Amino acid sequence: MQKNGSNAGRAWIFFCVVLAIVGAGGLTGCGEIAFKRGSGPDAFADDRRRCQSENADPAAVRACLAQAGWHVTDMEAGAAPVAAPAAPPPMTVAVPPAPPVVAVPAVAAPDGVVPPPPATPKILIVGNWWRIGSGVADLHATGDSCVAKLGPADAPDAGYHRVTPGFYACLRAGGWHGQARAGG
Repeated sequence: MQKNGSNAGRAWIFFCVVLAIVGAGGLTGCGEIAFKRGSGPDAFADDRRRCQSENADPAAVRACLAQAGWHVTDMEAGAAPVAAPAAPPPMTVAVPPAPPVVAVPAVAAPDGVVPPPPATPKILIVGNWWRIGSGVADLHATGDSCVAKLGPADAPDAGYHRVTPGFYACLRAGGWHGQARAGG
């Protein structure tokens, strides 16, 4: 694996760890899996203790954890995952402001042909995309819908890692999350 300045390697390791945890929980048929971006087991234990001290009912404890931002799946037979809060927190994307547009009269080349203006949109680099309960096929379906709305100039690369700000905003409106940085 080459190091190219992205978090792709760490994302792959994280994916493998989560897959191993989910697989182990699925084989045993018991326990629960909890996830909250940027939090660890100690934070989950603290939130769980707080929620249990405020609520005696297990359903109320699960709702309290969901309100605190935890995605909790009970691996017991027949138990459904606890839904996350309806609206995720807003994500800030550092996109440099576009330079002001200045009208410059077109100057014809000596052969009389006016060169077209460059049409290169700003590019964002996204390490990975995620949406709870969705997979690659869902990402591509949403992406195809975005390209149909925005036009082919906003089409991403094959891995959806190099995208335009418009495409990024369209996927975000479709419930997808991804950390973006300016890519030029």
